[in-house]
Amino acid sequence: MQTKPTAEKPLAGLRVVEMSTMITCSLAAMMLRSQGAEVIKVEPVQMGDPMRYIGSQKNGQSALFHNCNRGKQSLAMDLKHKTGAEAVLRLAADADIMLNNYRPGVMDSLGLGPEVVCKANPRLVNISVTGFGTVGPLAARPAYDHVIQGISGLTGLQGGDYADAENAEFDFIRMLICDKVTAYTVAQAATAALVARASTGEGQHIDISMLHACLAFLWPDGMMGLTLQDEDALDMPPLSESYKVLTAKDGSIACALLSDGHWTAVLNMLGREDLMSDARFANMPARMTHLPEIMSFVAEGVKDMPVADVMRVFEAADIPFAQCETRSSLLANEQVLAIGALETYVTENMGKLTAPTPPILFGGTATSLAEPSPRHGEHSRAIMQALGFDAAALEEMTREGALRCN
Repeated sequence: MQTKPTAEKPLAGLRVVEMSTMITCSLAAMMLRSQGAEVIKVEPVQMGDPMRYIGSQKNGQSALFHNCNRGKQSLAMDLKHKTGAEAVLRLAADADIMLNNYRPGVMDSLGLGPEVVCKANPRLVNISVTGFGTVGPLAARPAYDHVIQGISGLTGLQGGDYADAENAEFDFIRMLICDKVTAYTVAQAATAALVARASTGEGQHIDISMLHACLAFLWPDGMMGLTLQDEDALDMPPLSESYKVLTAKDGSIACALLSDGHWTAVLNMLGREDLMSDARFANMPARMTHLPEIMSFVAEGVKDMPVADVMRVFEAADIPFAQCETRSSLLANEQVLAIGALETYVTENMGKLTAPTPPILFGGTATSLAEPSPRHGEHSRAIMQALGFDAAALEEMTREGALRCN
C-alpha cells in the first residue's frame, strides 16, 4: 500500500476506522479508500454488517456489500467486550478519520464517545451519522433510506406533489438515494476537516444526519418553491415535472428541450410549424411554464417515428439527449466504455465482478478500485496483533465469542 499521497491517490497514508452497518458510512469510507486511504471496518462479531446478506450474492456475500466495501479490512469484534473497546481506542489513537452510524448515545454507552476518542487522538476527525439528528422528537428512532425519503419530502416530489398537501401523492425513488447522498456528504465533510487540520493541527467531531443531508440535496430544484417566501414570488413547477421519456417506435430517449432553436427543430420534425406563434411556446420563459404540456405533446408526436430519425434531428439541433439504456444494455454503451466508467475483474470469493471505477480523475488520470471486499473478520487477527494484543488475549476473545477470525 502507498504511504505517501500522490496526485492520483491524495489520501494515501491516512487511516480510516469505520464502525458502521449498512450504506452511509460504508460507502463514504469506500470513497476514501478509492482515494488512497487505508480503511478498517469494525463489524459486529455475530453476523457482521447485515448488508452482507441483502440482495444478489455469491458464497454468502452480497453484491450490495461488495459495492460499498471494496478494498477494506474487516475486524469482527464485540464492542461491549472490555478488550473490544480497548482495541477501538488503540485504533482511534492511530487513525485520521473515524466514522460511525449508530444512534445518538450508543458510542457513549460503549465508552467510545466523541470526547473519549478525540482525547485519545486530538488530531482525529470523528464523524457521527444519525438518521434524524441528535436532538428533537425523532432523534432516538432507527432510520433507513425509504423512511428518510418519506420525511424529507422526496416521496411527495416523486408522486407529483409540489405544494398541494390535500391532493398529495407519494412514491419512492427505487434505489437507496438518501443513504448515498449522505455518504457523499460524509466523505466531503471528512476531507474538509482534514484540510482544516492541516492548518490548525487539530481534529474535530462532526455530526451529520441523513435527514439534514437529504433536505440540502433536495432543496436547489426540488424545493425551490419553498425558497422564495414573499407573496409576490412567481411559483413555477420544478424542472423534474417536465421529465418524460420519449418512447419512439423502436426505442426511448431522454432529452431536454430548452432553447428557441430546440423548439423550432422539434416543431419542424413533427410538422407543427403552426405552433411557433402560440403564445404558450413563443419564448423560453413561456415554455418553462408549460414544460409538462410540451413534453406530453412531443411524446405523442414521436411515438410512431423510428428512434434513429428522432436522434438525427436532435443531434443536428444540438439538443441534449441520450437513448435510454436498461441495466444490462448500459454495459455495452459506447460512451460508458469510452470513459472507462466500469471495470471487470475476478476475486477469489466472489468470482467475476463488474463495478464502477473511481469517478474522480485526479490529475486527469483514471484509477482503479478492482479490489475484493473483505470476508467477515478476514483481517481480525492481523489487526489485533498489530494493535499489540498477544495470542492469549485473542484466544480468550475468540473463546468468549467476542472476536471472529475468518
